[in-house]
Amino acid sequence: MTELLQHTAQTLTQALAGHQPQRLEHPGSRPAAVLMPLWENQGQVQVVFTKRNATLPHHPGQISFPGGAADPGDADLAETALRETCEEIGVCQGLVEVVERLDQVLTITNFLVTPYVGLVDARADFRPNPVEVERLVVVPLAKVLDRESYQLQSVNWEGVPMRQVALAHGPDVIWGATARMLLNLLDALGEKALAVAAVAGNGAQKAVDSRRGLV
Repeated sequence: MTELLQHTAQTLTQALAGHQPQRLEHPGSRPAAVLMPLWENQGQVQVVFTKRNATLPHHPGQISFPGGAADPGDADLAETALRETCEEIGVCQGLVEVVERLDQVLTITNFLVTPYVGLVDARADFRPNPVEVERLVVVPLAKVLDRESYQLQSVNWEGVPMRQVALAHGPDVIWGATARMLLNLLDALGEKALAVAAVAGNGAQKAVDSRRGLV
């Protein structure tokens, strides 16, 4: 892992110290897990999302984290998240380090989702599975951790227009369960989100300062 990614992970872990990730009780729901992949690129820590293929039966075309339903062969939900990440974007175990578990979220399709934060090794080669993933969506962690980035947006759920608090990035809008996971993380971090965001974007600022002869 890069020094910036490790420093960001340490700051995040310290900021979440004392926070007990919420577990939901919802009999009849399907257990699932996702990975929030953190990856350094262009001097910043980035969050890697997927734009789901429009032909998928669940949440088609939406922006989400790699993940899916638990398999009976999975040792635990962290393994579910890693297995699905390998299948969806080609980043497999050995190239991802799980560092945090986040609050569970219940989706409108009755999946009880456990999110994990994982660090992606610099050697990783992203290979999106075209059956499941249309493309990757990469957003700076500093933006993800900026509450002002979240605004009411018009979205469409199975032909029904609605308004939700969401994160827009270029032409993409991150909403629904994925946005709730991010907002839950912001709530858990509180004011400490600013410190994590500052570390995550510090590499890019150092590069700018270096070009200006300031470091």
